Amino acid sequence: MTFTVEIIAKQTIKPSSPTPDNFRTLKLSLLDQFVPAVHVPLVLFYSSNADTEENENRLDHLKKSLSEILTYYYPLAGRIDGNDSISCNDEGIDFFKARANGHLNELLVGNWLT
Repeated sequence: MTFTVEIIAKQTIKPSSPTPDNFRTLKLSLLDQFVPAVHVPLVLFYSSNADTEENENRLDHLKKSLSEILTYYYPLAGRIDGNDSISCNDEGIDFFKARANGHLNELLVGNWLT
């Protein structure tokens, strides 16, 4: 069985409150400047066995929580500026809603067995 994923929606989640002016630029350490840039995606899987309204409530709660936590981890909502700093400009992060044509356990077990 081929496991396919369909992206249903894409949204940018921004911090719930703006970054203070004195934290707008985060200088990177010398070590950070020499480490190659790494993209670390995070994927969360949730069962859709619940009714549609419960799924939408769960999704809204996730978005709200993410927006609130980005206030404390403000560099994550910014962009790398050159090689020596992060511009903490509250641009936000991408949030995708997707649907898969199978079950997560089929994907995980299937990959371990092949």
